[in-house]
Order: sequence, then structure tokens, then C-alpha cells
Amino acid sequence: MSTRQQKLILILLLSFASAAFASFSALVVITPENEARHSFSVQVNGVAGLGERSRVRVIGDVGGGQRVWLIICKTPVDSSRQQFRDVLWSHAENHDIERYIQLFPEQTTESESGERSNPYVEVELSNEQMRRAYIYIDYPRPVDDGGYYYSIDLAYYLEGSLGKERSIEWESQ
Repeated sequence: MSTRQQKLILILLLSFASAAFASFSALVVITPENEARHSFSVQVNGVAGLGERSRVRVIGDVGGGQRVWLIICKTPVDSSRQQFRDVLWSHAENHDIERYIQLFPEQTTESESGERSNPYVEVELSNEQMRRAYIYIDYPRPVDDGGYYYSIDLAYYLEGSLGKERSIEWESQ
């Protein structure tokens, strides 16, 4: 085998190896049933004096360069349509989305101990908006090996007939 053929084989092997190594990325739709497995806690409380509004706090470490967005759609979208990367990465038009804004995690310090709490994001929404709103955690641009990215479907956290059934758990790779 010639040196040129050896180099060609080496280049081909390296290109296949890097493509196989850096290919893991999966959307996880967070619901009350699986939030703890993915190190998130979603707390929903009514806003005093405003019975139709809720304050949503999502506690969890967003690391590795990921960002957090609130995405409000025109109508509720099912789990298979909660992958919003095309909008965030290339500003492509998505007819499901009414609006989206980036959220910036906050962190509090416990006054007595001086320890820092887990980071969190907090939003206040009407119950009607919660039925079609998603806290979306992903990278702001493509990465080689992104791991999990998340959509927290807030409709699962509404009480009673306003919310989605809580027995559904959805993870895809």
C-alpha cells in the first residue's frame, strides 16, 4: 500500500471517528414525573389577588454555556413539536411561536449561612398563557456534543382541568 493510500485511509478513519464521537444530543420534555431525574424543580404558586395568574420558578443549574428562554406559542404544541432550535439558532420563522424572550438565572444567598442557593428563573404568567408556554433550555448556537436540552412544558403544572394529564413522560434521542 502506498503512502498516499495510507494517508487517505487515515483521513477517512479520523473523519468517521469524530462524527461518531460527537453526535449525542437529545431533547427532554420536562414534566412533574421526570423533573427530579434531570435536576430541575418547578414550583408554581398563585399570585395573591390575581386568581388567574401564576408565578413559575424553575430551579436548576444551567451549565456548560446553555441559556434559558420563555417561549409562548399561539396554541399549545405537543411534545414532538417542542424542539425550538431552528428559531433560536437561525431566527427561522416558526408559525407556532407568538413570542420568546431570554431569561437570566438568578441566585440568592442565604443570609444566615452565607451559602448560595441553586440558580433559578422566574416568570409570572396568566393560566391561559401557561397552557401554551415553555421554559426552553438549550445552547444559543450549534455545538459538537450538546448532551441534553430541555423543554419544560408549563401546562403540566397547571391544576385540574386547565393542565395536561400528568401521566405522560417523553424523552427522545
